[in-house]
Amino acid sequence: MDIVLPKDFEEQDAPQVLAQARPVLELPPDANPRVENVAQTKRGTRIDFSYTACILLDNELSAEVAGAQVPVTSYGDLQFNTRGALVAYEVQPADPRQVRAIRDHVSKLIANDRIYFAAQGEKVDPEKLRAQGKDWYVMQDERGNKQLCRVWIS
Repeated sequence: MDIVLPKDFEEQDAPQVLAQARPVLELPPDANPRVENVAQTKRGTRIDFSYTACILLDNELSAEVAGAQVPVTSYGDLQFNTRGALVAYEVQPADPRQVRAIRDHVSKLIANDRIYFAAQGEKVDPEKLRAQGKDWYVMQDERGNKQLCRVWIS
């Protein structure tokens, strides 16, 4: 698939170009790409982007949290020559150190009883969770996937 910048490319065209390049980038299906920066020079154009994809927590942490999804941000770029043709791209997967840090943090939260495990279909009340000292909760989304969520101040 040939990816070419539109004639008279401007920065606001970058999200459409990124969407067009998505099949080439082979991003995870749940990825949500966003343009971070567009740089145009005499040598071509570069579109830097970030994307959020979910990692799955495993059984080693807890059976209740196993399979829960946690969003992680990763980065990439598209490089175009002066004629607007895509000549190179890079997609960086999630940093393994970041993933390990997330898993370590979740295991500490579990050990300190700081995660609430919501029943399927339960409406979570952040005020009650904060009163119980629970900073995080696991709930199922509309597709039945477990999500690890932060209790935010309302």
